[in-house]
Amino acid sequence: MNSRSYLQLLALGAIWGAAFMFMRIAAPEFGAIALAGVRVALACAIMLAIVAMLRLPFPLATHWKRYLAVGGVNTAGPFIMYCFAALYIPSAYSAIGNSTTPIWGALIAWLVFKERLGTAKWIGIVLAFSGVIALVGLQPVDVTPMIVLGMIAVLVGAVMYATASFLIKRYLSDAGGIVGATGMVLGASVWLVPLSLFALPAQPPTAIAWGAALALAVFCTVLGYFMFFRLIKEIGPQRASSVAFLFPAFAAFWGWLFIDEQITSNMLIGMALVLVGTALVSSGGAIRNSVHMKRFREWVFWPLLYTFSPHSLRRRIAKRVENDESLFADEVAALAANLPRFLPDADVAAASKEQRLLRFIDRCDVYLSFFRERNTLRRDIIVEGLPPVERPTMFLSAHRGNGWWMLLVLASQGRPVELVSAPFPKLTEWRDKLWSPYLRLRWREMNRMGGLPLITMKGASKHVRDALARGGRVIATIDIPPALAKRCSPVTFFGRTAYMPRQAIELAIEAGAAISFVFGDVDSSSLKQTLRFEPIDESLGADAAFAEYAARLEREIRTRPGSWHAWGDIDLYFVAPTNLVTP
Repeated sequence: MNSRSYLQLLALGAIWGAAFMFMRIAAPEFGAIALAGVRVALACAIMLAIVAMLRLPFPLATHWKRYLAVGGVNTAGPFIMYCFAALYIPSAYSAIGNSTTPIWGALIAWLVFKERLGTAKWIGIVLAFSGVIALVGLQPVDVTPMIVLGMIAVLVGAVMYATASFLIKRYLSDAGGIVGATGMVLGASVWLVPLSLFALPAQPPTAIAWGAALALAVFCTVLGYFMFFRLIKEIGPQRASSVAFLFPAFAAFWGWLFIDEQITSNMLIGMALVLVGTALVSSGGAIRNSVHMKRFREWVFWPLLYTFSPHSLRRRIAKRVENDESLFADEVAALAANLPRFLPDADVAAASKEQRLLRFIDRCDVYLSFFRERNTLRRDIIVEGLPPVERPTMFLSAHRGNGWWMLLVLASQGRPVELVSAPFPKLTEWRDKLWSPYLRLRWREMNRMGGLPLITMKGASKHVRDALARGGRVIATIDIPPALAKRCSPVTFFGRTAYMPRQAIELAIEAGAAISFVFGDVDSSSLKQTLRFEPIDESLGADAAFAEYAARLEREIRTRPGSWHAWGDIDLYFVAPTNLVTP
């Protein structure tokens, strides 16, 4: 979109934003119905003259019923509603309410046409209605019945606009822009002009009121329609429709500048909520399928909802996640592609559900540990075989199950535990930086839960030696693909030679430390998590301990294939690396 189109869009937003101010000026003297009638009558006369001068074909004989129906729903009804609202509520309130039109359009499509609404649109709907509640509920003065009626009128007008969009698409899609707009205004005039004759004001309106009515007709209706249809031709209907996001700001500005309307905090809060919600609904299809909306649903929305929900609702959320194929789709696709090759008799559908559940609970655990740590530990975490603290211990974890609470459980014994982890990722793209708060929260929680700074891969060997020599305890994951590890050794895995790092086992045996395998499980019915510690006999040496590690991991994967998170990298395990270390 070029600078010229941007300027036109800005100008149109200013013009249509001013309409709410003009109604505030003229409605008290004309009355709602009379002002709406005057507006469409003047606009209709001007538009018919322009169509005649341009000698545009005007199919009144064949389209009059369509013009009458659409004009009533899209123009006559909303004009009355907004003129009525102008008697009681500020200009910005009406403009913000008008911005909910896409919200009502989405709900109509869902209720009437059974169109599925994605998560983004539902979030948008909730935000938009929260904005309307903020407008009315956070009033700096007492809320009166007429203020409430004014807001209801605005919302009814928005519903009518949303309904008309479906009628226009169905009945006027073949009409030209200017001709179709003229037909709609003519149809509205047929409804409003006779009605307004019975609602004429007792006193003649002043020149200021007539000037506002004339501005509504000439600028906000005739010029506004013509500019809008020109923009549709130049930049397309979707971009042109974004002008609606400019209404509230301009309405608030004009009302403040010319008629001394206050810009209050509740107005700003409501405006922000409605506009963000409308943006989500308007572009919900694209956002729902984007990487960032996918992350939002998987990392933020559903996990936070789960965190603050009672147990009965948690079970419903978890069941929904298990069955929602759009969640964790990449991870499940990797599982479904590789599982038949290694476990041909496995139930792929059941494993996919388990994969989604475990991934989801792992995301939830970040927030559960931050907001509801004590409650979660007391009610939902089961610990089996926890070793004593007297002896230094190497805890071997795997990309299997869910072991988030392992750090906190071990640290609760009174001795800090260190975790060997990958370093905090470097974020270069600005879109990826949007997720930095979540990643940093995860990083900080792991540091806090263990009680010691994380050990990153660089220089890990020395840190681990020192920790074990001091009688400490260390957690390390060694089912890591060779491409991500510094040193790898061969081991039998699924009947083939695989390659994994075994240095953690060697360091433990060198320090005389105990070795314990850790498995994490989530029960899909109770949603309780089990941390199971199983000792490995280190006295048999590094080779035997390494083989036992791989054998136990394979056993667990065969039992619950959906619990392993590394299906996407499984082929990498069987490629001999350049950093191969033989015992």
